[in-house]
Amino acid sequence: MALATHKIVSIGITGSIHTDQRIQRIANTLAEHHYQVNIYHRPKRPSSIDSTLFAGKSIHIITLQPGVQTGPLFYLFYNFVLFFKLLFKASDAYYAVDADTLPAFTLLSQLKGAPMVYDAHEYFSEVPELSGKQFKKAIWHKVVSIGSRQAKLNLTVGPALAKALSERYKVPFVSIRNLPYAQTTSPTEPSNERIIIYQGALNKGRMLETLIEAMPDLPNYTCWIIGEGDLSESLRTQAKGIPNIVFKGLLTPAELKAITPLAYVGFNLLEAADSLSYHYSLSNKFFDYIQAAVPSVSSALPEYIALNESYQSGVCIPNDKQAFIELLKSWEAAPEVHQKLKENAKFAAQSLTWENEAKLFIKAFQI
Repeated sequence: MALATHKIVSIGITGSIHTDQRIQRIANTLAEHHYQVNIYHRPKRPSSIDSTLFAGKSIHIITLQPGVQTGPLFYLFYNFVLFFKLLFKASDAYYAVDADTLPAFTLLSQLKGAPMVYDAHEYFSEVPELSGKQFKKAIWHKVVSIGSRQAKLNLTVGPALAKALSERYKVPFVSIRNLPYAQTTSPTEPSNERIIIYQGALNKGRMLETLIEAMPDLPNYTCWIIGEGDLSESLRTQAKGIPNIVFKGLLTPAELKAITPLAYVGFNLLEAADSLSYHYSLSNKFFDYIQAAVPSVSSALPEYIALNESYQSGVCIPNDKQAFIELLKSWEAAPEVHQKLKENAKFAAQSLTWENEAKLFIKAFQI
């Protein structure tokens, strides 16, 4: 079925498009299929802006900066600004990225009679930051309940979460995984240094405190922590005096792609006991590690167990400092085990690509 041309899709995110690889890939795919894509975002600092990101494509980036930048009022103000920014602009479809842009786009979709897509990057009402905050959880649950019913298409990042959200909200969710583009350049040789890499948000539940605690017992390793988040300051304070930890801050996807293959192991532990969002997670970084042929260490959660059983490109361990240390020492004692994981990752990388997943996305996106 041929897709209509020149339809305008308005995408809203509360973060920066320059660090959101999922939406970068989706925007590129829509543009390749003759959609005009307008992305409304909030870069956290000017240096994070890459002016060449979508050069030559029918993709426009519009910066929004509400008067309030943090706390509950931020979401209210951001949706207010987003709503009025688009109220008098033409749009054939609205694309809400996560629940925090749903209020504006749900209302716009209702008022203008234009279809809406809801892309749930996580189980928003069950994120760790809302643990124990029943009133806030109830509000976000209601936002998603109303928005997902208004949406013509509901997407999320993995099959387990799609099933859970479908059951919770009584509407179908489609799984479109966060797969990276296929590696098109010659792979970088791993560093002679044993590098443990973490990439992603520095937020609660990512087990980064445990990673830092482990590093004094791993003097032959260097730990790269890439990203920023709510715990940026406290993690840096915790790591003071530990020489083999390097905080690299925010990097662009291109910068990440260049340095990830240097790593010995990718870190992907999550504390999911109090977070259904983490329990059903399927992170970008898991697939980025595979594409870079870097064996990964993940928590024993449904999606990671299933994928590691299928591809054997990484291992699942308990969320325990000693388990992590012992795993790395076992690889040192039997380097052929680590090498086999690398080879399996290279094989998995051939099929786990956005080029393949994009076909599923476009099939679902008939707007």
